Amino acid sequence: MLYAISDIHGCYELWRKFLGEVDFSANKDTIYVLGDFIDRGNESVRLMKEIKEMDGVIPLAGNHERMFSKAYRMRLRE
Repeated sequence: MLYAISDIHGCYELWRKFLGEVDFSANKDTIYVLGDFIDRGNESVRLMKEIKEMDGVIPLAGNHERMFSKAYRMRLRE
């Protein structure tokens, strides 16, 4: 099955609930995460790390990921 989800915004428990509701299996399913999986929620790092490491999950950067990347690069120049 093919799934798409967006705007999780660091809400790790919401992500885990979604995986359970669709009974996700990397062997038979693909999930496209359509951006904005960081920021706002308290567990952005945990969520981003899991999404990045999971087979069958394809993350696409949204505007929040682009803003973070830009801020991070600017901070490195200081």
